Amino acid sequence: MRKLLGLLAICIAAGCSKQDAAQADASPTPAPPPPHRLLVLATIAPMYCFTKNVAGDLADVGMIVPPGAAGGSFVPPPEEVGKIRQADIIVENGFGFEAWMDQIEAQGLKPGAIRVLASRGTGPGIPGLPGDPDSAPGGGPSDMAGPPDPHVWLDPVMAIKEVQNIRDALMAKDPANADAYLANENRYEAALRDLDDDIGRMTVDIPRRSLLCWDDSFTYFLSRYQFTVAEVWSADDSKHIPGTGDAILAPPGVDVGKLNSLGLPIVRADPMESGPASTDFYEQATRANAEALREGLMR
Repeated sequence: MRKLLGLLAICIAAGCSKQDAAQADASPTPAPPPPHRLLVLATIAPMYCFTKNVAGDLADVGMIVPPGAAGGSFVPPPEEVGKIRQADIIVENGFGFEAWMDQIEAQGLKPGAIRVLASRGTGPGIPGLPGDPDSAPGGGPSDMAGPPDPHVWLDPVMAIKEVQNIRDALMAKDPANADAYLANENRYEAALRDLDDDIGRMTVDIPRRSLLCWDDSFTYFLSRYQFTVAEVWSADDSKHIPGTGDAILAPPGVDVGKLNSLGLPIVRADPMESGPASTDFYEQATRANAEALREGLMR
């Protein structure tokens, strides 16, 4: 009996050892590291809005130019330059608007980083905008001597092309999420087409359509909805008396000075060179601009 109990104890001990060994061999394999999330930085509020609507939650999206700063003359502080140099994608309007990005690129960007010139391809068929950002100007109706005005984002139809360019860059850099980027872009593009329709309906019955403009920021927007730029005038033309028009179009906060003496309504429209990092900023600001035109010209 004692021998039997001894043998049983030995067998149990041996079985436990084998079980322990099997459990040790079956230890879980380490989980694979999480996939790399893209760091995407957009220059100004419209570019952020376009990018965030396409990227959704699939990438980390930030805005470089803070609210209240002038996007065209912005000088990024050193800490912001360091962040830009770590980005996978930098989304900018182009047409020379963010010339400061050239200096940052000269210092070296992250290997493989992409600079997206969102305005590429918006030019053909648009008055005064004959080609892509790196195309020589000229050949359009205005035959400009300098680079075209960069404010293509103000025209919702041209904005759609910018959104498509951003979509293409995200899909190329992150093919694993390409279908999701495409679906997001399709939804947002539909919203921008609805916006274009809404602006057309808001402005089609305005009888007076000639504007004296502080600068040429709204050339594309006004052309899209059949308004006329009677003249572009600013404080630099201090000795020039502008011609006639139905209203004066100027950005918020600009002192139109002696233009007040013309007795014309003053329309304040936002060129969107600055604004909040918001997914609905562009649509809200565009509708507000159309409302301002309607109010000023229907007086």
